[in-house]
Amino acid sequence: MEIYENPLTFDSNGGILLLGISTRWGRVLTAEVDRVDLDERKKMILGAIIESYIETAEPVGSRTIAKRNSLNISPATIRNEMADLEDMGLLEQPHTSAGRVPSHLGYRTYVDRLMKRYQLTAGEVSRMRSLMELKIAEIDTLIKEIANIYSRLTNYTVIGSMPDTEKATIKHFQIMPIDDDTLLLVIVTNANTVKDTKIGLEKPVSVHTAARISSLLNEKLAGVSCEDIDLETVTQLQAGLADNEELLQPILRFIYDCIETTENAEVFYGGITNLLSFPEYSNISRAKQLLEFLDDKANLHRAVALREHENVKIIIGSENKAAELVDCSIILSSYQINGEIVGTIGLIGPTRMNYSKAVSHIEYLTRQLNRLTRANTEEEE
Repeated sequence: MEIYENPLTFDSNGGILLLGISTRWGRVLTAEVDRVDLDERKKMILGAIIESYIETAEPVGSRTIAKRNSLNISPATIRNEMADLEDMGLLEQPHTSAGRVPSHLGYRTYVDRLMKRYQLTAGEVSRMRSLMELKIAEIDTLIKEIANIYSRLTNYTVIGSMPDTEKATIKHFQIMPIDDDTLLLVIVTNANTVKDTKIGLEKPVSVHTAARISSLLNEKLAGVSCEDIDLETVTQLQAGLADNEELLQPILRFIYDCIETTENAEVFYGGITNLLSFPEYSNISRAKQLLEFLDDKANLHRAVALREHENVKIIIGSENKAAELVDCSIILSSYQINGEIVGTIGLIGPTRMNYSKAVSHIEYLTRQLNRLTRANTEEEE
């Protein structure tokens, strides 16, 4: 399965935007970052607070910043700047503590505009090379073994996918009215899984109209993969739905959800209990909820569904679609076999993760993984 682009996106209110790339990450913070206006002093203070919080997991006060960093700024001035950064939505003040912690927007601003590249040490490179000199013929076994090794090396959870080459599609559509307020949409995928959902109605839909819509969907979308649903197809669907155009949005959203969870991909993780070592998950019920979520392969597949041709993708907190991941960040990268992108591998940790170091690790891991798969493939030939 290729990592693909798609002309359909959904705005933060669930509306369809007929342009761009389908990010599928929920609320994206990048647009807000572009509107943040920071002078050099605010940048230095925000960066210092985030780096201190990443290291200690404790709210950061002005005296801590003044002592730990050579900013030549008084604690009083730092307090004023911290108050401004809080007003801008970049910092938060937990409880009545005098210290601040970064918000998700603060982390996104740091990653996009302030973060310095971490240089792997010679010792780190040596350890990674020695751990990854694996001679395993089966690619899926190789990927899983690397996930286990890398989770021990980074202390994060490693997640990934090993997709099949067959793209998931919808085989058949059926729409039936339940009552005046609700439609039932049933979808059969090419993997012969059956999914259904209820769609709320603004006005009643007759049995005859439901049958006509079913026929339209089967004509235009049956056997079509997500990347093939282009603007022309959407325009034809809008015209065909006529007085029921409002049904297009929930129908398309459900199609995407079904394909995301039924694509023929094997998903995996390594070191899932590493998350329990972070203070953010010292609460047993909170940790249990996250572990149960990641143990579901459908959830895991959505978490690693990298849709853009990017070297590294960073998803921070509320940018994750799932509520269970709102306190997590995920760093993803795609890997190749025979020069083609075939899967995704990444690191998951708390939003307080060391982004600069994690990005360098995942970039190196992907390069080494591509080298290993290329070497193994050449040996087979």
